[in-house]
Amino acid sequence: MKRLSSWMMCGAVLCATSFLSKAVDRPGLPAVGNEGKALNLGFEDGTLKDWKADGSAFDRQPMRGNTVTTRRADMESGHSGDYWVGTYERGGDELQGTLTSVPFKVTQPFASFLVSGGMNPATRVELVRADTQKVFFKISGTDSETLRPVVVEVKEHIGQSIFIRVVDQHSGPWGHINFDDFKFHKVQPVLANEIKLGKSPAAMPEVDAVMFAGLSPEEAASSATVPPGFKMHLFAGEPDVKQPIAFALDHRGRMWVAEAYTYPRRAPEGQGKDRILIFEDTTGDGKFDKRTVFIEGLNLVSGLEVGFGGVWVGAAPYLMFIADKDGDDKPDGAPQILLDGFAYQDTHETLNTFTWGPDGWLYGCHGVFTHSNVGRPGSSDKERTRINAGVFRYHPTQHKFEVFAEGTSNPWGVDFDEYGQCLIEACVIPHFYHMIHGGRYERQAGQHFNPNIYDDIKTIADHRHYAGDKGPHAGNGRSDTMGGGHAHAGLMMYLGDSWPAEYRNKAFMNNIHGQRLNMDVLEAKGSGYVGKHGPDFVNFNDRWSQVLNMQYDQNGSVYMIDWYDKNQCHHNDPNGHDRDNGRIFKLVYNQTKSLPVDLQKKTDAELVTLQLHRNEWLVRHARRVLQERGGNAAVHAGLRKIIDSNSDVTRQLRALWALHGTAGLTEEYAQKLLQRPQPYVRAWTLQLLAQDKPLSEAVLAQCAAMAKQDSSPIVRLYLASAMQRTPPEKRWPVLKALLAHAEDTEDHNLPFLYWYAAEASVAEDPTQGVKLLAETKIPRVREFITRRVVGAGRNVAATNPTEPVAQIVALLGKSSDIPFQLDVLRGLTEAMKGQRSVAMPEGWIIVEEKLLTSSNAEVRTRVQALSLTFGSLRALASLRKIVSDVSALVETRRSALESLLAVKDPELPPVLQTLLKDASMRVPALRGLANYDDPKSATAILAVYPSLAVGEKRDALATLASRLNYARPLLLALTQGQVTKGDLTADLVRQLRNLKNNELSKQLDQAWGTMRDSTVDQKAEIEKYTKVYLAGGSQPGDASRGRLLFSKTCQQCHVLFETGGQVGPNLTGSNRGDLPYILQNIVDPNAVIPNDYRTSTLETKDDRVITGIVKQQDEKSVTILTPTESLVIPRNEVKSVVLSEISMMPEGLLTQFKEQEVRDLLYYLSRPAQVPLPKE
Repeated sequence: MKRLSSWMMCGAVLCATSFLSKAVDRPGLPAVGNEGKALNLGFEDGTLKDWKADGSAFDRQPMRGNTVTTRRADMESGHSGDYWVGTYERGGDELQGTLTSVPFKVTQPFASFLVSGGMNPATRVELVRADTQKVFFKISGTDSETLRPVVVEVKEHIGQSIFIRVVDQHSGPWGHINFDDFKFHKVQPVLANEIKLGKSPAAMPEVDAVMFAGLSPEEAASSATVPPGFKMHLFAGEPDVKQPIAFALDHRGRMWVAEAYTYPRRAPEGQGKDRILIFEDTTGDGKFDKRTVFIEGLNLVSGLEVGFGGVWVGAAPYLMFIADKDGDDKPDGAPQILLDGFAYQDTHETLNTFTWGPDGWLYGCHGVFTHSNVGRPGSSDKERTRINAGVFRYHPTQHKFEVFAEGTSNPWGVDFDEYGQCLIEACVIPHFYHMIHGGRYERQAGQHFNPNIYDDIKTIADHRHYAGDKGPHAGNGRSDTMGGGHAHAGLMMYLGDSWPAEYRNKAFMNNIHGQRLNMDVLEAKGSGYVGKHGPDFVNFNDRWSQVLNMQYDQNGSVYMIDWYDKNQCHHNDPNGHDRDNGRIFKLVYNQTKSLPVDLQKKTDAELVTLQLHRNEWLVRHARRVLQERGGNAAVHAGLRKIIDSNSDVTRQLRALWALHGTAGLTEEYAQKLLQRPQPYVRAWTLQLLAQDKPLSEAVLAQCAAMAKQDSSPIVRLYLASAMQRTPPEKRWPVLKALLAHAEDTEDHNLPFLYWYAAEASVAEDPTQGVKLLAETKIPRVREFITRRVVGAGRNVAATNPTEPVAQIVALLGKSSDIPFQLDVLRGLTEAMKGQRSVAMPEGWIIVEEKLLTSSNAEVRTRVQALSLTFGSLRALASLRKIVSDVSALVETRRSALESLLAVKDPELPPVLQTLLKDASMRVPALRGLANYDDPKSATAILAVYPSLAVGEKRDALATLASRLNYARPLLLALTQGQVTKGDLTADLVRQLRNLKNNELSKQLDQAWGTMRDSTVDQKAEIEKYTKVYLAGGSQPGDASRGRLLFSKTCQQCHVLFETGGQVGPNLTGSNRGDLPYILQNIVDPNAVIPNDYRTSTLETKDDRVITGIVKQQDEKSVTILTPTESLVIPRNEVKSVVLSEISMMPEGLLTQFKEQEVRDLLYYLSRPAQVPLPKE
């Protein structure tokens, strides 16, 4: 059994040296002992007098002089006087122990001491009350050797005895603590290089203490912490199961498991290594005793389910069916490819976690960085369906495929609650979502396929499973009290019957970084839910644990598959994963027995009766078997009896789903159900009617009445969902009624679903859309209707008073309601983005005059900006005046400048050049000058360059690198030393090379140097930098200096600890602690590039070159994200947009650094939490 504390990277044991630093006395008063004499808390008598040492870490202490610099020239001890304590200096990181001072009384309100060393909570300094033995203050180091002062307020302890305890209980990298010179102060001192407690990593939650790693299967089962009454059984483990990635339970309760040996790279056709196993427990003791290999040779398996006479397998690019009609556990033939087009650009974001939905469809999840185009083999692009994030479904007998809901990140778990609501977990972005048919949800990256969605639905969770408020990755490794971290896999809504009632209908999901099962609690609110944080359910106490999914069985016990790997993140290197591990656990309450079952042997009547069973496993499998059999009059009668007579709405829903699955739901009966008092019965009847075929006129009329009169937001939600599957021209009566419900304005889902239902109708008939706008009571939808009407009416003459945009202007003129005016003006503003000028709509001048006198400042500002876009000379003159008015508010001036830049005012360059001397306007001026090819701009920028702040220099260089006429003066300034080589980062060098000028490129090579050619052996480069890093020993770098390097070279594009640009992937949650992984991604950034991060080079017709990532483009504009800003370029100004096969991250990034700088940067990248910047 491996305890994490036994992992170590041993450094060389160093002897004391004679290198002494100059003795410097810090200000303050000494602590005194019982005899009134100063205690030896600064070690200046050269011994540990007044201290007691336990263990071996403090043997032969204290240290004399600056012993740090003798072993690493990049750091110093920073001690006070001659002596100090440093537990690395004698025995390296391996030794452990404690050093405890004698007690002494607090005599002043403040104290200070020096501390450094590792930031792990196992290396720390504690202040302890002598009477209670309670620690009232503790702090760790900052992963630096240089001692820094920390000030502690001890006012409340004056007159009480305390003692100091210096603790070293960690033997891994930076497993040591440095301490020196405790003193008291009468007033709070201000000390040089002081650790500010509010900003120190020590103020973050402590690093999570995970007891184990690398356990055997038996040890892993016994090491988990489970609630009272529960027992974790090892059902199977390696070598009987390895790499379990998906599983399903059949009608006999047997477990089908997919083993993923091919991952992370799909093998050439016919060379797949994956297989499917069947496990059985025939004795009921919680362990398998029969194991069958069902099929081998599969390729990149990620999804699995059983039913309808065979096995359903997701293995990108295919959804396959492997028939086993006779149930002999042998394939009847080769796998049948039902669908292809499932992509695998990112092989851990493929189709996954299959499950049967209540409506009889096969559901699955799909990740955001894999871009699929799904259809039957041989189908055309027009016949296919795109998906790159969300939930999809496939009908097993009708063979229909559709996207159920779009969005989120990389969901790897889907289940349904007792009301049939679809719920999923997610990673990076918030973790819990209620998925509604036709819903669009927030995304980790990329855009929705329909650009007119405008906004999407957010998480239902009111909490996070990570610590702090700095985003999903800041709490990695420090989120024990919050739930463990941001990454999740598997979702189970527990509806079994053997666990205590408190767990029923709770959501369980595995927390990858937290090595535990989180539990969230659903609370009904409006049309959906709020997800509340429940207590964590299971803690595996094992850093290698990676449960991917879980399901309850026929007895209510829960199976879990554990991938089990040291590496917690996706790794494209096949050797980056341990291929020999895998476990299946079974969590049992109160010694529940595993009783055999075979639902295929049940009669139809018995299967109908099972719809009333408390254990949803029996309900679902019985429903599926009934669906397979097809139903009959007796089955339908039995199910209708449950619907009509059972008082429990969940039982009515079960029978309704089964009735529909067996083709027994007639329209006549459905229309009666639409009048039932239970909202979920009415709602589900709508969904089941709408998903099979277009709604009849009679049902549509009933829907319109319900939209107007139904008091349930749940029913209105399902009405909006059903409208998306109704022809656009037939939606108007329902839309009009739904959008009259002002009470739905703040609902979590309804404004969005209403808009998703209305969008196609407004696009098809914008005139009718304007009428809908006038009557809509929901603000966001008013804004969205306005935007869509403008987009739909682009081909209509703008001066035609009957065209939709003019009709919107007329509505503005008639309205005196400021909220309505703002909604419409916001919609118009968004609709005009990316257009320098638009013909003025009929009636605008009158509306402009009216609204410029509004009491609302936002109304006036938006009207002025729109007037400028419409060619108003009055607005142009007014905004020019505001920009140059130094007495105006900065926000007003910047808004005016933004409007002028949006229309590319030709008179602006001299104004921008003048604004370079105005600190409040300098940044937008620097960026704005890139819009113009003005001969004086480069000279003006370079004139102020030496006085610019670091961020301003970045903006200046980005502008100078954007045009050939600006780049030439830049290269001259670089040659002459006005611009330093260090200021010109690798991405700016790439931008200059993209100007495609041979003479400029030669000058660049001479002044800056060449970037590594991509043909250089990346493997050799990785080996080189691995040796460089390891040469630094157990403390290879200075994290603070590494952070400074990161801020200058990487931070423009990447977020780390919630600081940085959004151009590239967020690095905080990546596998940064793995040196080969991080080096592979730095040295060879083009090895694996998600489409969302591929570089494009955009050239404008006036010779501006922009290198960045295209985030969105349509017929009117291109939005491109650069390291400094997001730009919207009108399409008619674009000469070309070229998408490259390379990442935004340039190659050769490390070549510009010295070896110690490489170590500093790599060490900083591996840190679990933010570190302070170095002192100036």
